[in-house]
Amino acid sequence: MRQRFVFLVVSAAVIGGMILWLPLAHRTQARALARAEAYAQAIDQDYQTPEKIYRFLCADFRARMSEADFCAAWEKERSYPYITPLYLFWPEVTAYSGDTAQVTFLRAARIEGMTYPVELIYENGDYYVQDWASFLDGSYLEKFEDIPYSLDWYYDT
Repeated sequence: MRQRFVFLVVSAAVIGGMILWLPLAHRTQARALARAEAYAQAIDQDYQTPEKIYRFLCADFRARMSEADFCAAWEKERSYPYITPLYLFWPEVTAYSGDTAQVTFLRAARIEGMTYPVELIYENGDYYVQDWASFLDGSYLEKFEDIPYSLDWYYDT
């Protein structure tokens, strides 16, 4: 009887330790970098399906902007005629504290050395990106106010 009791206590301790350890296993700098790479992949390869990008955004952003509104803002922002390409590569973790990570990507652009910084936040068992704040306040629309010509002919409307 005593042997059975000791076995149950040890088993409960091991299982409890595993349950507590599992969420911490994802809280590593390597995991933050992997999530940053996946985010860049979504932007670079799945830019025509912004729903995939939306899934990487932090809970605070998703609470303030619906997926449909994000997709509409994404389509509008990407239609700007003087758009700088948003092709991200070579992410580098520049700061890491466990709960947050600062990641800087190189950006494919006409100007050499352009970077794109993002912050990753650990929540709900993984890292999520804090990005696109200009969508929340609508400030991304300001650049559309001074377009000197119309591109309607280009889009065949």
